[in-house]
Amino acid sequence: MNSRDEIFFRIAEALLVDYTSVYYVNAVTNEYQWYSNDPDYHSLQIEKGGDDFFKNLKIDADKVVYEEDKHIFMEDMQKEHLISEMKRGMMQSVEYRLVIDGKPVYHRIRVIRSVGDEDDYFILGIINVDKEVRERLEAERIEKEREIFNDIAMSLAGHFDSIYYVEVDTGKFFEISSKNAYKDLKVPTKGVDFFKETAENINLYIHREDREKVAKAFEKEEMLKNLSNRKSYAITYRLMMEGEPVHVRNTQIWAEDHKHIIVGLENIDDEVERERNRAKALHAANALARKDALTGVKNKTAYCELEKTVQENLDKGVDYLPFAMAICDLNDLKVINDTYGHKTGDEFIVKACTLICDTFSHSPVFRIGGDEFLVFLSERDRSDKEILVNKFKEMILENKKKNEGPIVAIGLASFEQGSDTTVTEVFERADKEMYKNKKSLKEDK
Repeated sequence: MNSRDEIFFRIAEALLVDYTSVYYVNAVTNEYQWYSNDPDYHSLQIEKGGDDFFKNLKIDADKVVYEEDKHIFMEDMQKEHLISEMKRGMMQSVEYRLVIDGKPVYHRIRVIRSVGDEDDYFILGIINVDKEVRERLEAERIEKEREIFNDIAMSLAGHFDSIYYVEVDTGKFFEISSKNAYKDLKVPTKGVDFFKETAENINLYIHREDREKVAKAFEKEEMLKNLSNRKSYAITYRLMMEGEPVHVRNTQIWAEDHKHIIVGLENIDDEVERERNRAKALHAANALARKDALTGVKNKTAYCELEKTVQENLDKGVDYLPFAMAICDLNDLKVINDTYGHKTGDEFIVKACTLICDTFSHSPVFRIGGDEFLVFLSERDRSDKEILVNKFKEMILENKKKNEGPIVAIGLASFEQGSDTTVTEVFERADKEMYKNKKSLKEDK
């Protein structure tokens, strides 16, 4: 060891009080020495010295630097870049991870002594900053999470009485906000398994008649299924508070990262009561207004109410029974009215309506225009829709052949879960099919 190396060795020993390892590098020849008193670093089998620092550094980096950090580490440690930054006084410390005992450990390499125009060597110090970095990252994560929670709370607080934030993969959850009435229930505000804890609490807080559907809705697989093709899903049930049932709506919403689900609970007792009163008043006041005076079936007003109810349920994500629509249109009503008078025309309308009602005996029929009827098929008639429509068409063709009885065109369409979002889409397809049939009836002389 020459005098210069001995001087550096003593300097390195002093520096190792603050650093886990130290490099002494000749900037002209690339010769270097590496010193460390930490046994963890000796286990890495890093070259302790040699005649080409930058070549050996790349070899060592390939062995011990964490895969995701290799590129940026080697970019910053290129000789031309490193020397240039030192001379400009712009050299920044480089943060990266070393793989020690199979685990990534954060380190920082910094210049202890820079090379200048007259100098031929520089010193680099490496320090273990794993604890510092992980504490910083955790603080950043908590702050980001807090910002997310605040954003969610501010945007949704007006809609929900209680809001939870659930991590889908792990089940970890936090309560973002809750009104006093729900705090009194003493439901956990955070935990490690939302789905398990919810299942355990169902018998404590849910009305016995609603427990089965709530248990199903809060299974992880069911929740993901309900949200598979929509941004939100809602379920209504009764929550027991102070021994009394309270109607609530539970809405599940995908968070923007698609890794968390926001679960919001809102008291809809007043809404349910208003709906009951409204329904009673509507039924009493509009019973006659919703009935077609000529045929006795429901009229367009009644259909519009049904359409609105179905659409509201679709918009809210509430489960709704599958349905289909059949639109029927009477041929030549204007000709009959003009030729034989409106009395005969009315009789023609009544006969056509009877034919429609007899065919679709388990479904509501609406007269939605002077010569147009709509059948809302659900349950049994929906299952048999093709059979019923074909039967109807056969009767119409028979009427046409005998030249007696009403001639009525028909079109059928079904609500397609996953692609249809409005009732109007189903109506328009049925209407289009009806016009096809109408054209066929006119062409088939």
